[in-house]
Amino acid sequence: MRRRALFGGAAALLPTLGLAQPPEATSSGQGGGRPARGLTLLVGGQPGGVADTWARGFAPYLERHLQRATVGVQAHGGDSLLAAARLLADSAPDGRMLGAVSAPLLLARAIEKNQGALLRRLDWLAAVAEEPVVLVAAAAIGDFAAFRALGQTATLGVPPAGTAAGLLGETLRARLSTGTLAFPSGSAARQAAMSGHVSAAAISLPEAMVHLREGRLVALALASQTRCPLLPEVPTLTELGLPLLALSQRGFVLPLEVPARQRDRLATALRAAVDDPEFIARGLAAGFVPRFAGPPDWSADIAAASASLAQRWAEAPWLISRG
Repeated sequence: MRRRALFGGAAALLPTLGLAQPPEATSSGQGGGRPARGLTLLVGGQPGGVADTWARGFAPYLERHLQRATVGVQAHGGDSLLAAARLLADSAPDGRMLGAVSAPLLLARAIEKNQGALLRRLDWLAAVAEEPVVLVAAAAIGDFAAFRALGQTATLGVPPAGTAAGLLGETLRARLSTGTLAFPSGSAARQAAMSGHVSAAAISLPEAMVHLREGRLVALALASQTRCPLLPEVPTLTELGLPLLALSQRGFVLPLEVPARQRDRLATALRAAVDDPEFIARGLAAGFVPRFAGPPDWSADIAAASASLAQRWAEAPWLISRG
């Protein structure tokens, strides 16, 4: 993984739902008289929410490649993402609970609450998927040049602060002198762009993919280091003179001190899941890029990203959505 690709410029990194159906849960490798061993994916968020749905979509792929294991999902709808992170950090280091997380959102929430120490109590095992941030608009806007020409009259819809798209929106507001309007979700920002209530929206690519394919939205630019293979015709912001990068990652964390043998077994299964042809096809359909970043690479990237976000919060804090 490239640290600059995670938090290049002033923007930061955060996926989402697959459209292809996941494989059915399997019980392969559970024979030989050895009972299946349960593994719980802990999600910070309400049951049925984006994070919970994503984890449930990924679980069968992990179970397929994790011998003698059954994988379940537990949504922890506490007062914040940090509540689930604390629950995982305090759990027994036996390899039976794996946290499903999104960065930079978890990092941002910890920094806002002065809980950076909590991030260091997690073992950042592996990232499995990336979602670039894309600027989208109704067809009437046409392209990025037309959006930029609107100047101060333009309004950019963004999802909640702390998401990759929200952080990018803050940076674009400063660079282009546009207005921003925060929405409670990426889907709400997308809908506002489709209806013309905002000039454009910054959202994760999976939140836009179906609507782009159906022609209800046009992609103005991607906040990625290179053009995305899912939308090869869409230019990057760097190509358009704004060297800004923003992407989200879905990945998994453990409590500290899980035995190396169990930790390596989980990392190996996660890599195999990312390389699974069905998971790759799922990403193509849904708009995310399956990409594995394992230990120690992801841990180093997260440490660098956390430091970058903490500095940004101290110097120019992003606006936190209210209400």
